[in-house]
Amino acid sequence: MRYVRFLKTPRIEDKDPANSLISCLITITSDLGDSFLPYDLPLVVELRSVTGQEKIYAQKKVVWAGGKRSLAITLPLSRIRVVWPARIHVGMHDKSSLDDYHRLIEDEKVGVLSAWSGSLDPPKGVKEAVKLVERRIRPTAEARPVPELRIWEETGESIARHLWDAGIALSCHLSSLLERKVEDDAFAKIIQLPEGKRILRVLELGTGCGIVGISLAQAIHEIDVILTDLPEAKDIVSTNIGPTGLSSLTFQTLEWDKDLPKLPNYGVECPHCTELDLIVAADCTYNPDSSPALVNTISRLVHTSPQAAVVIAMKVRHSDEEVFFGLMGDAGFKVASSKNLPLPGDEGPGEETVDVYLFKLSDSEKQPKAVPDESCYYFYPNLYSDW
Repeated sequence: MRYVRFLKTPRIEDKDPANSLISCLITITSDLGDSFLPYDLPLVVELRSVTGQEKIYAQKKVVWAGGKRSLAITLPLSRIRVVWPARIHVGMHDKSSLDDYHRLIEDEKVGVLSAWSGSLDPPKGVKEAVKLVERRIRPTAEARPVPELRIWEETGESIARHLWDAGIALSCHLSSLLERKVEDDAFAKIIQLPEGKRILRVLELGTGCGIVGISLAQAIHEIDVILTDLPEAKDIVSTNIGPTGLSSLTFQTLEWDKDLPKLPNYGVECPHCTELDLIVAADCTYNPDSSPALVNTISRLVHTSPQAAVVIAMKVRHSDEEVFFGLMGDAGFKVASSKNLPLPGDEGPGEETVDVYLFKLSDSEKQPKAVPDESCYYFYPNLYSDW
């Protein structure tokens, strides 16, 4: 899958008012930025209003040249009446409000995610967009309206705080299971509200921009999602949490070689109320040197929540990632189910794939089930019938 990225975010050049323009520099690259689209691709550049129906003030067609690493874009402003603020959209289709993920897989010859810039507002002195890019993704192919994913990522060269293929593929797959109300699927079962509980509790490791946890929070009402990552991820995650208006999303710093964060219990003094139902991580196994700390963290979390399922999504980039499976086995985990998800490609779907694994703690490793106290009634209203 490819991404339109701003190497230089849009800015207004107006030293000569008669020839003022917006300029930016883009690339079309892989999620890690280590390869560039090798084929020519027509693109549409649009200047749009930020609010309302996103009125298109100006439009220009350009062509990405295969073999290049960047494309400079300019859009003249001198003859255009713009009601600021406005933003730049660069994508394959004009007048498009989002990217349909399943269309990218099934219909498009080239799977490229569009880019929406931050706002430009020269009357207020904003002549250069923030160094962020917004992705807008329809996660399911269903005809019924579903929440689109609007996720900001950074534009810098660091691979951190970017969207990666496995996170997008996993988010769209789980959203599709929920939308189609699939029940007889192992992955569908773990995102259903457990019997007797009022809230599905999820913790995401290495959340990055937060796409997996946010997609679940948008699709499931009875959910509490804790997004965890290094401290430097807090700003971009907070940016993405903010517009959702979902109180079920929180961010906590979690470094895998340090203590686990204290999970909120909402004032109910009961150890069972903080137990997790699902631990999820996407594209966290690419660095084998960090796998021991990752597995150790998963193991510590599951030993405090023995019934928790663990979902790992990975786009395998090298054989060294296999060390993760050996470490999980040594920690007492077994693969309960797996799926192979096709990604949009350069010439067609399935050139690259994302593997998703459902791990569960072996029965011999699980702790005995403890008897809950009365305060569990808040989260487990039907539990007492089982005791």
